[in-house]
Amino acid sequence: MISKKSYGVDVAKYQSTSLKEYAAAGAKYVIVQVSVSNSIVAPKARKQIASAKANGMIPMGYFYSCFGHSVPQATSEAHFAIKNAKNMGLPKGSYFGVDWERRDNNVNGSASQNTAAIIQAMKVIRAAGYIPLLYSGADLLRNKINAKQVVKQFGTCLWVASYAISGRVNTANFNYFPSMDGVAIWQFTDNWHGLSIDGDINVIDLKGTAKKCASKSKWVKKSGTFILGEALKIHTSPHINSPAIAKLQKGSMIKYDATLQGPLRLWLRQPRNNGKYGYVVGKDKYGKKLGKFK
Repeated sequence: MISKKSYGVDVAKYQSTSLKEYAAAGAKYVIVQVSVSNSIVAPKARKQIASAKANGMIPMGYFYSCFGHSVPQATSEAHFAIKNAKNMGLPKGSYFGVDWERRDNNVNGSASQNTAAIIQAMKVIRAAGYIPLLYSGADLLRNKINAKQVVKQFGTCLWVASYAISGRVNTANFNYFPSMDGVAIWQFTDNWHGLSIDGDINVIDLKGTAKKCASKSKWVKKSGTFILGEALKIHTSPHINSPAIAKLQKGSMIKYDATLQGPLRLWLRQPRNNGKYGYVVGKDKYGKKLGKFK
């Protein structure tokens, strides 16, 4: 669960594949662009989703739409987006948004036509096992979309962009909240903490799919020897950001008595003095072995 009034960010190809600095600034979730229209795959999305998980943030997704008021095009774009989201490791049950903005001829349809196409895209997202969101600016939601009809079908699902001021903003000022029914997330700045990143705040409690998945991981008793293929840290707990007990050089050998396949990495448990343990990564978040198992 992500408690209401938690901060998050949304990223695309313009941001780094490492999202560590956003976690350090206090972001609890990251909304990652996975595609554009029905043919362009976001080049950094896979690594951004992995980085969100690695840094303790809940990953969500969205696609940049170009369908305007075309229902068939909306269907095609949504299916393409969901296919990529699955391939990139975004868990089912995650929030997933339709980004419907003012570009070229995208908003030339009537409000009823635009809404019908948006709803179709959101239906595809829901049918695939994700929680639909609709992203747009406050002006478009009020004038070019029947937001009430969208909310009626999908509940509190609006992700609205509305900025009180330009420039750096650290915290959301709710005196400028764009009041309307059905808002789940408010994008309140494009320069959160001076990081040149969109800042979001959820105004309702959100589900935290990634943490639920992580809690299902269990240790398996398995003894063996691991010869490091590169320099690695021995951690105090099976978390990549946990403190290091020591740093071992390439070629070092450790004995382990159990393994844990987490959401991203394979961890090895090393028995130490006084009944304590150290933890070493055996496989990285891409499934690559970081040494030799014997």
